[in-house]
Amino acid sequence: MRDIFLVIVVFIGLGFTFRFPFAGVLLWEWFALMDPHQEAFGFARSQPFNLVIAIVTIFSWLVSKEPKRIPGHPIIILLLVFLAWTTFNSFFAFNPTWSWPYWDRTWRIFAFGVLVSIMATNRARIDALVWVAVISLLYYGVKGGVFTLVTGGQWHVVGPPSSIIGDNNQLALALLMTLPLVEYLRATSKSKIFAWGLSASMALTVVSILGSYSRGAYIAMAAIAVFALFHSKRKLTYIVSVAAVAVPALYFMPESFYKRLNTLNSVDSVAADGSFHGRWLAWQVAYHYAADHFPFGAGFYGPQQREIFNHYFPTEAIYAAHSIYFQVLGEHGFIGLALYLALAIVATVTSVRVMRGTKGPDEFWNHKLTQMIQVSLLAFFVGGAALSMAYYDLFIILICLLPQLSSLAKTRTVDSNAESKAPAVLSSALG
Repeated sequence: MRDIFLVIVVFIGLGFTFRFPFAGVLLWEWFALMDPHQEAFGFARSQPFNLVIAIVTIFSWLVSKEPKRIPGHPIIILLLVFLAWTTFNSFFAFNPTWSWPYWDRTWRIFAFGVLVSIMATNRARIDALVWVAVISLLYYGVKGGVFTLVTGGQWHVVGPPSSIIGDNNQLALALLMTLPLVEYLRATSKSKIFAWGLSASMALTVVSILGSYSRGAYIAMAAIAVFALFHSKRKLTYIVSVAAVAVPALYFMPESFYKRLNTLNSVDSVAADGSFHGRWLAWQVAYHYAADHFPFGAGFYGPQQREIFNHYFPTEAIYAAHSIYFQVLGEHGFIGLALYLALAIVATVTSVRVMRGTKGPDEFWNHKLTQMIQVSLLAFFVGGAALSMAYYDLFIILICLLPQLSSLAKTRTVDSNAESKAPAVLSSALG
């Protein structure tokens, strides 16, 4: 039944896409972030929905009157340069046959991001993108929170199988990145019912993150909590609100949760942890391969091939990078890492500039959304230091929204300046 319902929804969505290409963008985003077909039980799980949606959306966009010009913002330029470098690097990968399928998946993520940067031309479209992202991931956040409460936190919360958020750690980071977007929707909602509903979903999502048993997510959650405290205008209210959610949730968690936390208490306990040992080995493999084959890397997911990993550590098991930074370093070399870090820095600087340029009451939505994107990026940069999800869809979507938010802020500033000058010009003309 789920399969049939999903196929019907997709066909209806594609029908709207032929008339309104942006509907295809939202449909594409839904499948990219939620993988709804993985929640089905039959034939729908193996269907290439993403590819069909992408083809129809791009075709409809090309033949429509929608804007076609790619924004000349540094974020988009760096994104395209990074994609070009990873493509060039793939020709020199250790095993191109292994790496090209991963490249094929990655370039489509980047293409979607560029399409978002082109078509998200107003607040209504930007809000729609945020809503789809929030609904897609809160589904797992709310469900995981309820699951944690029902089971007493005895089991790990995981995401949909065969997806980038299928692992408990990756799902936790995705949910953590979603929380600031939920806060934006709550803060700009004109309905108290919606606001309370969003607040409740945030609380359940926090419980879900705790139930993931992801230490990297715990560290990232602590980082954004401190960041939010420093930027909050009502610090006491913020502290009380956080405590109202955190204290009962922490009291509820079982002993196994605290044993997991205790592994972060000291350097010795961290060093003795098997997962950290694997990460440490993978980071060394990434660095040494990039240094030995400068300026190239091993190609997409190349460093975790047995021939490479055991070349440096012959007796060790194979481990993935478990770090967005070492993942990019090992796969695309020092040049790839430099471009990736430049993209992160430019995105952060852009968010700061947009926030400084959106102080008026009419620009509150832009200021608040940019601020929340900044918090989401902070969660990604901190939590991603221990996860291999450098090309995560939500990360690409958020940084590709920033050029349009910047453009809307500049347009508003120009309009305001014109309005302020008009009375002076009229007064002068009247003598």
